[in-house]
Formats: sequence, C-alpha cells, structure tokens
Amino acid sequence: MGRMNGGHAVARSLAAEGVDVVFGIVGTHNVQVFDGLHDQAGIRVVTTRHEQGAGFMADGYARATGRIAACVVVPGPGLTNLMTALGQAYSDSVPILAIAGQNPSSRLERRLEDFHELPGSLGVAASVTSSSARVASAAEVPAAIRAAIRIMRSRRPQPTYLEIPMEVLGGEHDVELLPAVEDWTRPSGSPEAIARAARVLGEARRPIILAGGGVISAEAGGALGAVAERLGAPVITGIHGKGALPDDHPLVLGDGWGRLDFFDELFAQADACLAVGTRFDVVTDFHQGARLPDPLVHVDIDPTVINQLRTATVGIVGDARLVLERLRDELDAASGGAATPPNVATSWCDCDEVRANKRRTLERLAGPVLGLLDAIRATIPRDAIVVDDLCLPGYWAVPGLDVFEPRTFMHPGTYGTLGYALPAAIGAQIGRPDRPSIALCGDGGFLYTSQELSTAVREWANVTAIVFNDNAYGALKLLQDRAFDSRRIGVDLHNPDFALLGEAYGARGIKLAASGDLGPALARAMEQGGPTVIECPLDFDVATARPPWMA
Repeated sequence: MGRMNGGHAVARSLAAEGVDVVFGIVGTHNVQVFDGLHDQAGIRVVTTRHEQGAGFMADGYARATGRIAACVVVPGPGLTNLMTALGQAYSDSVPILAIAGQNPSSRLERRLEDFHELPGSLGVAASVTSSSARVASAAEVPAAIRAAIRIMRSRRPQPTYLEIPMEVLGGEHDVELLPAVEDWTRPSGSPEAIARAARVLGEARRPIILAGGGVISAEAGGALGAVAERLGAPVITGIHGKGALPDDHPLVLGDGWGRLDFFDELFAQADACLAVGTRFDVVTDFHQGARLPDPLVHVDIDPTVINQLRTATVGIVGDARLVLERLRDELDAASGGAATPPNVATSWCDCDEVRANKRRTLERLAGPVLGLLDAIRATIPRDAIVVDDLCLPGYWAVPGLDVFEPRTFMHPGTYGTLGYALPAAIGAQIGRPDRPSIALCGDGGFLYTSQELSTAVREWANVTAIVFNDNAYGALKLLQDRAFDSRRIGVDLHNPDFALLGEAYGARGIKLAASGDLGPALARAMEQGGPTVIECPLDFDVATARPPWMA
C-alpha cells in the first residue's frame, strides 16, 4: 500500500493489469493521469489528433495483438468524440478500456453547464460499452480497473468505460495495488451439451463449419483445425474470422458475403453445421435466408446470441478454444479412440472446386477490383496486417483477399463506420511493429481521420495508406444511379492531392497515374518502410464492380 493521487493510481493500476499502450489526448480533466504515466515504466503513451482516432487505434491494437489498450480522454466532447470508435468495437467484440476525467463529484448531474459537462454521461457511454462506472475515490481505482478488465477477459470482449472526477484524480489516498492475474476464468461449456454436440456431428456424413471472430479472440485456430480435420468438414469464415485458419488450408473455403451465393449449393448438401464464435450478424454469409443445414451446433461465449437469429439444435455457451478442445476429445471418445484418418485434409466435398467456383463468381462480380486485391496480396508479406474501410476495394477484400494468419485482417463490420482504416492500421502496427500494416481507404472515408497521419509520422509507424480515389462517395453514387434513376445528390466530392497531403504531414506520398501501377508502388513502400500514402485512381467503370451488397 502507498499514498498517491488518483492519476498515479490509474497509471500504476494499468501497468499492473498488463496494459502497455495508452492512446489519447491530454486535457484539464485528465492531466493527473498523464502526469502519472510520465514516469510509469512499461506503458507507451501515443498522443492522437482526435479522440475518435485514439479509439480506432486502440481497436486496431487489440485486434492485432489480443491485448487490451486504454484510451484516456476528457469528459463531454472527449467522450462523445470517442463514442464512434467505442460503438465499432462494441459491435465487433473488441476490448478497449476507455477512461475519462470528470467534473468534481459535487457538481455532477446538476445541469450547471460546467466546462465539458455532459449530463448522463454514464448512460451515454453505457450504450456502446459492456460496463460503465464512476470511481468515487483514489483507493477504489485499482479495483475499478480490475473489474473492467475482468469483464473484457472473462466474457465477450467489448469496451468498458470508467470516469474519474477531478478531485479523485488529484486527491491523495492510501492505495493498495492488486496483484496481476495470470489467467482469467472463462466459461468452458456444459459437458453434457458438448457430448451431445459430438454425437450430432459424429453422426453427420456431410458436416460444415462456420468460424467467426470468436475463434480468433479465443486463440482457437489450432483447436478449430483439429475439429475440422477430425470431421473432414469444410470451413467457411465470417468477416471477423478471416485468418482463423489460413486460406490456403485444404479445408478452408474463405469468406462469403450475405447477398453472394458462394456456398448455397454446399449448404444444401450438408447435413450438419457447427458454428463457432459467430452471432450470424447481418453482414456475414451466415445470416441470410434459411440456407444452413439442420442440425445446428452453435458455440459462443455470449449467451444472448444463442438462438437469437438461428435456432440451435445444441447451444453451447463457452470460450471457443476450451469448447473445441473438449469437443475434439468427445469426438475421439465416441469413435472408440480411433486415430484421426491418415489424410486429415480430406473433405466430403471438393474444396478445390468450391474455391474455383467462388473465384469465377468474384471475377464476374468484382471485375477490375479483384485485380487490385490480387496485386496487393502478391506484394505484401504473408503476415502483413490489412485494415479496410468501407470503400469498393475494402468491401471486396472481405470475400476476395486471402488471409493466412489470425489477427491480420480487420474490417469495420456491422456498425460500419467510415474513417476506420488509417488509425486502426496505425494502432495495429504499434502493437505488432514486426509486421507492415496496410490501410485500404476510400477518398471519402480517408478524410474522416486523415489527421492521424500526423500520429503515424510522430510514431514512425510502418503503415501504408492506399487511398482509392473516385472523387465521390462511390457506393452511394451507384446506389442513387440504380435506385433513383441517377438522381444524384450529396455524393460528388472535391478532394485534395492525397499524395501531397501525406507529404505535408511528413509521410511519403505516391500519386499513381493508373490503377495498374499499384503493385510496384506498394512494393516500393514495403521496401522503404515508414508511413506512406498511395493515391490510386479508380480509373475504370465502377458500375462494373458494384459493392457486394449491391451485387
């Protein structure tokens, strides 16, 4: 136990919980936290140019590493600026610890119109976090941070929020720091339900597996592969499950999209389905229609998603890795301990033919965009991190870009914010400095957060932002053409020279004359390292490559 103020208690508690990066912006309401971080060993402070950028960087860091980053902001505008990033992380199951300073306790909820006052701030934050709390004294800081971390580590990982009044941050108190927790207890699933699932799947002759982001969150790729090989089941990954198994694994078919019927024929032939770590959200292939085979075994750590959109024959609430490991044991026991067949890559379907059919469909629907994605994949390392935004190449990257390792592909899923790619790619590269990070940006979305180029340069992050420029909110322009007889409004943009903008911030800028030059330019950026902006024109009829949700 030691005597310290609340700001120093925050810094020391974060270090004790293993938090090693804090993203944020200093202000009068949180300056004591930053003062505490000044001499705190083991914590890197990354100053961003907007709170939204701080949240997206923490999101990218968490997705790339599996570790929790903290964001520290001021109340009021700091919190509301952060809300978009927290909403994205909440939807996509990404753990972020958000901490805000706050006005003095004696003045809260009185509508005195104080500086940075946001009435009902806890309720506002609660709409996009799994917990929202106010700390009453410096002595409570370690327990409050521990409780927030426990929530994110022991159940579905989503953001948590703490706010700490100014007198708590500035006032001294006897503070007892908590010892580190080496392993968090996570639900391992009902043994009876797992045994039943093993019987259902073991009796199937044509099972299929759907793998969502929960597989990656639980570090369950190895366990997933073992079950898939034991069953001879082809594996389809959701948006957030890309890379759970490498796309060149013999059983992996890659990702689909809700309105693209890549796997309808396969679903029709299958006689059982194992869905792991997915909530069947509206932007995955799993949600649309009634194509999934029956019986359905659904595994997820969040009990609220079981039977929410799909009725499960067997529902198992548990951590994906723990459940899959026990399921594999049960499958072996049900077969009398028989060894895995010699050819573990054998499936009841012709996976090569399914992949070839998918490729032909992509060539027809994505057209020249697929060539851009092929150029990117051929140029970047196998373990490079790709972060996409809601733009034409970003949409098509979901089904069309091969991913070979977990935590190397990030997409702003159901919440669907623009401006995600650049700051998330910066955060990912800060978390994994051994890997280059590539942001796929549209010209519209890039300017939502382009100021974070300043952060990339300051941190000298090895990030390449590819800005695909069609001088429009291109998807909406196509939608207006299609649905409203080309009555366009609000979709045409006036853009800066993006390469020169990058150079103005101190990054390398490359302006392409033609989209076909992307591969060599990207190779040059990979070779030189550091922050780079590549402006790539969409110099083809984008109507020939409508977004997947319009195809």
